[in-house]
Amino acid sequence: MLPNDLIAGPYQPPACHVGDWLDDEIEGRTEVGGWTDAPLPWPRRRKAGRPSLILTAELARAVRTESVAAVCHWWGVGATKVWQWRKALGVDTTDGSQRIARRGVPPEGAAKGRSRAAEPGARARMADAKRGNPVPPQTRAGLLRAAKAPKPPGWGERANRWMQDGKQRDD
Repeated sequence: MLPNDLIAGPYQPPACHVGDWLDDEIEGRTEVGGWTDAPLPWPRRRKAGRPSLILTAELARAVRTESVAAVCHWWGVGATKVWQWRKALGVDTTDGSQRIARRGVPPEGAAKGRSRAAEPGARARMADAKRGNPVPPQTRAGLLRAAKAPKPPGWGERANRWMQDGKQRDD
């Protein structure tokens, strides 16, 4: 199963024409302004600026069920839009996303990552990519909580051994 495979399809677009009105799950009654040219054509709302899809009950069912990759592929939207819909609909995770997560990283992908990480200068490249970028507030808060939390027995000794091992490898 590929990340963009549908697990609860098929999904049927509403029978409507330009100028008809449809119920959007977030915005309410919305006028149809056209259709997308995505693999699964869907009605767009009539509005000034960039057109967006009408989140009909059928599309909302897909957002509640399918992976982000599947919705992006079949409806021709970006991942940010799918996450906005999920947030508005109160969706945390979906069956489609869980299936992808359970599959894990394919062995060839994991092997490629390990070989890239072992290349000379890999740590320097990673550090350069992060240097100058502010730490997100939620990451900073999580790191502070972890630093202040009680440590398990033997933690200091293990940390010291780990640091000494790292220094010997870098020398």
